[in-house]
Amino acid sequence: MGFFFKMNLKSVLKENDIYPLFGDLLKGEPYVFDFSSKNPKTLDYNLNDFHDFNDAIFNELKNSGRKWGIGEYLEERRNILRGSINIINEKRIYHLGLDIIVPYNSVVFCPLDGYVHKLGKETQKGNYGGYLVLKHQVNNQTFYSLYGHLKTPHRVQLGQEVVAGQELAVIGKESDSGGWFCHLHLQIITQKAMNEGYSEWGYISKKLLPKVEEYFPDPNFLFKW
Repeated sequence: MGFFFKMNLKSVLKENDIYPLFGDLLKGEPYVFDFSSKNPKTLDYNLNDFHDFNDAIFNELKNSGRKWGIGEYLEERRNILRGSINIINEKRIYHLGLDIIVPYNSVVFCPLDGYVHKLGKETQKGNYGGYLVLKHQVNNQTFYSLYGHLKTPHRVQLGQEVVAGQELAVIGKESDSGGWFCHLHLQIITQKAMNEGYSEWGYISKKLLPKVEEYFPDPNFLFKW
């Protein structure tokens, strides 16, 4: 399923079908953060204070000499999930999205034509905060893209048609980011994942990793910069 998904989309998507998620904001190469539990820094993050947490991330970014950062897909993140008891108990510690670390209020552009399938705000700390899900249909294949940690109220409405290149959302902070540092969580969800009730997941367990491409394919194909 995962291989088929990639090949099916690659055969019809052209370079100009996908619009850069942040327009022309991202300059130079990204700094790749290590949020895995192999990195002892992850135990120093103050997960209970948004400002301390956010400052720690953006100070590390500044010290790297880069302008923006990346948090990787399928990275193991037990340490920074330590405050999310339900996720830890379910052993869902592998990151299903791609994190793009940019400042508060950065504009997110729609990468691909679609419809607003779902939107809202999760109020529990450690979740998405403001989020939206777009529905796409390419070559008779339906899939969804999820965008988390967005400023509310949303700029789009449920059921609205969206086109590549239009302003979609803005990066949030504090409750709008779910208490996480300022960034965009980009994730792909297949119809199978939707049908089987996995649409809310942002992390997956090691046990289910062999099936990850069936439910949550690598979102990097949708991230153009």
